[in-house]
Amino acid sequence: MIRRFLANFFQGRNGFDQLAGAIWLVSIVFLLLSAFTKGLFSAVCNFVSLILIIWAFWRVCSKNIGKRSRENARFLEKTSGLRTKFRDFRTRFSMRKDYKFFTCPTCHTLLRVPRGKGKIQITCSKCGNRFPGKT
Repeated sequence: MIRRFLANFFQGRNGFDQLAGAIWLVSIVFLLLSAFTKGLFSAVCNFVSLILIIWAFWRVCSKNIGKRSRENARFLEKTSGLRTKFRDFRTRFSMRKDYKFFTCPTCHTLLRVPRGKGKIQITCSKCGNRFPGKT
């Protein structure tokens, strides 16, 4: 019953996208800041968090899908570099037990070398530069 109501309600609406998720995340950060501080700063953080939650909910319920999609695309375009760095960091972190990462001193390309090979000569796949490294 509730599932059908929500499905009918959100039909033709924007729904939850990446920008709405980022707004929710920032609002949670402000809520945590307000919980660990006192006085005027805590009140300001609470107010900002409330405004952000209302904005995110408004975006999710908006029927102007074209405009919300353009806003989300602009957000994704502006944050692509930062999202790429986080994705690369997460990938490197998950591979840390099997591989060691080096940066080529010439062209600054990130190179992945299997761990446990000892001292080896690493050859950059992009520029061909050779340099020593310990895995």
